[in-house]
Amino acid sequence: MRNGRSLNGLDRRVWILTAGRVISATGFSIVMPFLAIHLNSDLGISMSEVGLVYLFMAVAGAFGQIMGGEAADRLGRRPVMWVSMASRGLVFLALFAAMTLVRDIWAISALLLVSSLLGSMFDPASNAMVADLVETGRRMEAYSLLRVGQNIGWTLGPLISGVMIVFLPFSYLFAVAAITCLSVGAVIFFKVADPARSVVPHVKFHPRDLLHIMRDRLFMVFCLASLPLGIVLGQMSSTFSVFAVQDAGITEAQVGYLYALNGVMVVALQFPMARMISRRPMPYVLALGSLLYAGGYLIVGFPGGLWLLVASMVITTLGENVTSPSSNSLVATLSPENERGRYMGAFGIFSSFGWSLGPVVGGVLYDGLHTAPLYLWGSVAMISMLSVAGFIYLGRLSAAREGRTSSTEMAKG
Repeated sequence: MRNGRSLNGLDRRVWILTAGRVISATGFSIVMPFLAIHLNSDLGISMSEVGLVYLFMAVAGAFGQIMGGEAADRLGRRPVMWVSMASRGLVFLALFAAMTLVRDIWAISALLLVSSLLGSMFDPASNAMVADLVETGRRMEAYSLLRVGQNIGWTLGPLISGVMIVFLPFSYLFAVAAITCLSVGAVIFFKVADPARSVVPHVKFHPRDLLHIMRDRLFMVFCLASLPLGIVLGQMSSTFSVFAVQDAGITEAQVGYLYALNGVMVVALQFPMARMISRRPMPYVLALGSLLYAGGYLIVGFPGGLWLLVASMVITTLGENVTSPSSNSLVATLSPENERGRYMGAFGIFSSFGWSLGPVVGGVLYDGLHTAPLYLWGSVAMISMLSVAGFIYLGRLSAAREGRTSSTEMAKG
């Protein structure tokens, strides 16, 4: 945020997108924190198999990121957003029916893959629209606003599901998620117009169009450093919740309260923290956030019950507040205007693939090490430290490039 400025002056479409994040995140977080638990307990599949479901969701999400980013550059941000969100609502309705009537793991897994693809299409278009609408100096502010909206939803969702799951079967939560997605699709269709921007010519997409991104060294180092962090982020929706219930001995309702604590902390602290980090070099900010994740998950391995899990959630949420808006802001800075959707999509491949690969890694670690919690969560912490090292390396590369650029400009002068 600039000089302590308020949020006044942001384009109203940013506010509409924020409201949409509140609604969609509420519906999504009603379901996702408990999905791994119920796949494991209701359908009787192992945590390693749950991890495989999440892995295939990651593959679908990778395609969705590419499709969403390319379509957003060629067709516009708005149509990609409303079509993907409305379609995901229909898929959630199908999941409600499948889990209520069929209870077939293959059908449920296929629908989860389609849901992941559609959700991934939405993200690069939404993030690119914010970059189009907001000048560079206020992007951290705008992305923080979206995160606050999303985490208001993440606060409300587990609280709602914690009550609903006492009275209704888990499958009914998908019906609520469907309603929220359909509502957001309608709001975007009727209330959000595409911003004026440079448009990529309507030519047929070819995979080689993506190759030049791989020659952008800073961007690729950033993406590769983000991959281990994504794996660590993926523990929150699977391994952490299963460990908390089955090994730490807390109830599903208490898990919901932990996720609600995460949301409350984001809403309360995101803007002050964004103000503190906005003028710092982003690679080192991301390294700090990754270090917080490592510490937050490491302490889960020590005995302590509910209060230790609360401490873990506090520390990891601080890491989340540091890394999430910083990542999007850095992508927007590194990307050319007419390829912003493509860069957002490419980054999304790494982050969403890491997030979805997380349950695979966590499931294997859990099945083998849940009787030795310190080894289990120490392994997760070490994965996060890979991102710490990667972001520090990125910071040194960025400083070296800036130094060469300054020297060249001085020579020309």
